[in-house]
Amino acid sequence: MIVLANEEFALGLRLAGIKNSHAVSSRVQAISLLKKMDKDAFIIATVDIMDLVPELKEYENVIVFPDTLKDFSKIDDLQEITRKAIGGEVQL
Repeated sequence: MIVLANEEFALGLRLAGIKNSHAVSSRVQAISLLKKMDKDAFIIATVDIMDLVPELKEYENVIVFPDTLKDFSKIDDLQEITRKAIGGEVQL
């Protein structure tokens, strides 16, 4: 699994225990990280990264998160996406 996100999101997931979380600031950086992954790898990306790297749509296992908490309509949205992504519940 790899996380490609803005700095705050990547830090939050590293603090949650996902060590392969990367703060991505450029397309070149994202592509470089993706080249190290298998096409069937599990990828968590934020909307801004999906816009930066449209090739992510070619990967089978991509979960897309909004960039900030304010982008969620309610906290249940974040919990549902997280449940699907990591297979468990996270208390928020």
